[in-house]
Amino acid sequence: MRALFEGISATGKGAWGPSREVCLDEIGSSTNQQDKSTNQEDKSPMDVSVDSDSARPSSSKNSKKSNEKQRKRSKCLEEDNEIQAILKALARTDGPSIEECNQVLDEMTSIEMHDPMYSIASVIFCENAAIRKQWMNFAKKPEEVRITWLKLTAKKLGLM
Repeated sequence: MRALFEGISATGKGAWGPSREVCLDEIGSSTNQQDKSTNQEDKSPMDVSVDSDSARPSSSKNSKKSNEKQRKRSKCLEEDNEIQAILKALARTDGPSIEECNQVLDEMTSIEMHDPMYSIASVIFCENAAIRKQWMNFAKKPEEVRITWLKLTAKKLGLM
C-alpha cells in the first residue's frame, strides 16, 4: 500500500498521507469511535473507473496552444521550402559556371594551357557572374576579340 500511495497527499482525519508512518489498515485499532462511525459510512464500494474524456483536461487553452504550435511549425516548414526554392533558383540564374567558361577557353587554339594568359583568364572567370556572362557572349566571336577582351579585363582587375 505504501508503494501505491507514496508521495500522495491526503487531507482529513485518519487519511493516509506521506507523513504517516503506518498504513490506514494498521491504524484501525487506535482510532476513536467517532472516526469508526464515519469510516463505516465510507465503506461502501467505490466506482474507480474513470471516463477517458473526463480524465483529460478539456481546457481550450491547451488546445489553442497545441494548434498554435502546429501552425508555427507548418509556417516554418513553408518558409524553409520557400528559401530552398529561392536558393535553387539563384544557383541556376547565377550565369554560366566557371567550368563552362573554361570549356570555351580550352577550345581556343591561340591560347594554350602553359600560356600566362590562360591562367589570367581562369582568374578572371572567378571574379563574378557578369564577367562570365560577357565571356560566354564572346564565345562565338573571333579569337582575337576574345583575347583583346581578356587583356582589357585583366588590366582593369589589376592582373596585368
